Amino acid sequence: MKPISPTIQTLYQDLVQQVHAANERAGSLYTRSIKNIDYVYLKRTVGSARRDIFIGRADAPEVQARTEQIRQEAIRAKERRKIVSTLKAAGVPVPTYALGAVLDAVADASLLRQAVVVGTAAYQCFSPIVGFSLPSAALMTQDADLATASLALAGDDTTETMETILQRADPTFKPIPGLSPKAPPSSFRAASGFVVDLLTPQLRRNDTNPMPLQNLHAGAVPLQHLRWLITDPIPACALYASGIPLRVPMPARFAIHKLILAQKRTGDRSKRTKDLLQAKALIEALQFSDPWALADAYEEACAQGIGWRQPIERSLQELKINAAPSASFG
Repeated sequence: MKPISPTIQTLYQDLVQQVHAANERAGSLYTRSIKNIDYVYLKRTVGSARRDIFIGRADAPEVQARTEQIRQEAIRAKERRKIVSTLKAAGVPVPTYALGAVLDAVADASLLRQAVVVGTAAYQCFSPIVGFSLPSAALMTQDADLATASLALAGDDTTETMETILQRADPTFKPIPGLSPKAPPSSFRAASGFVVDLLTPQLRRNDTNPMPLQNLHAGAVPLQHLRWLITDPIPACALYASGIPLRVPMPARFAIHKLILAQKRTGDRSKRTKDLLQAKALIEALQFSDPWALADAYEEACAQGIGWRQPIERSLQELKINAAPSASFG
């Protein structure tokens, strides 16, 4: 794996700080006169859609203050786009258009403030974080996995459904029917085949599957090991448009979780292979950039019991990596 220069790593972290600090989203302001009163609206692109958002009366002080914030954010967004272009030119991985549009739509709905991006969409963000260009074969994805510990997951507009939000990314998104026709959908698919899955940590063996996310008219599949994975997520940024703020798992936890997941796969050889490839790449990178974090994640997971330790050790054996932290991770 090729190291990423400290300059590019620093530039990426600067971008992460900027996108997470932004309290507005850029767009074009315009006024509309109704019965001789001017009202301000914001037009902005979200995924593949354009949204018109009502701001308020043009002469209201709070509206004038907000419009100034939006103008300033448009200037900052233009500067961030230059940083995104520089990072792309340096070889930092970028999401596909389909993935970027989905993340943009979910971020616009404010869902990424609570949700954690997991799966390959998260893995794509790790290169500038761990300091190495991760193998491109493990970066390709036709899905996005969003995990939440809160079943009260909701954005700024709680009347919007998950389907409505995703259709801003691609109007062909539809819910995938589950085994029970009465169960809320936990997966959504676009005509292109791109799939969005909603996940939540399993609390008990008899959890309802999926667990209802009432505000979104959707559900989330409860999974083992997920709570550990998404505890204490870190800020990251998807290199799409002027940068999309999101949260991803700690790279070390992600790597160990992939070791477990690879042994749990049944019937999907390609996903199992990708799990092992992603785990191996991250372990090799972290052995140089943050070996103690890797050792800590390994020990934490193994301490959960044989149900965790055994799949980890089996995957490490397949990858021909010594399971002893002192020999391999520290």
